[in-house]
Amino acid sequence: MLTRTAIYEGTVRDGREDEFFRRVRDELEPFWRRFPGVTAVRVQRLVSKDADARPIAMILEMDFLDQAALDACLASSIRPESHAATEAVMQLFEGRFYHLISEGRTLPLAEPGPGGLDGAPASPTVTSKNSL
Repeated sequence: MLTRTAIYEGTVRDGREDEFFRRVRDELEPFWRRFPGVTAVRVQRLVSKDADARPIAMILEMDFLDQAALDACLASSIRPESHAATEAVMQLFEGRFYHLISEGRTLPLAEPGPGGLDGAPASPTVTSKNSL
């Protein structure tokens, strides 16, 4: 899986936060959900950060099965219209946005027990033929 991440580095203009995020929801999200090849879209609004972190107002993540799906998205006829709408909303934003492409994997959570979360032995899971 590939994820194309847009980092909105900067700040929303003073007193315009509600308007900015409403316009993201109403004007931009419909485009992002319609892109061909996208399997998931996540929009994240920061609620807190480390004291020394860069100012990030929003993060957009779009997942794709592979490079061909991502390429189809980038070549889509929707993209110029989406870009124009983004530029209009960005009038409420002081900063920049840029993109990263990453390949990820999801890790299984640790199980309780030796080397697990609480150090207690894990309880064995027993499945009998009758319990299925």
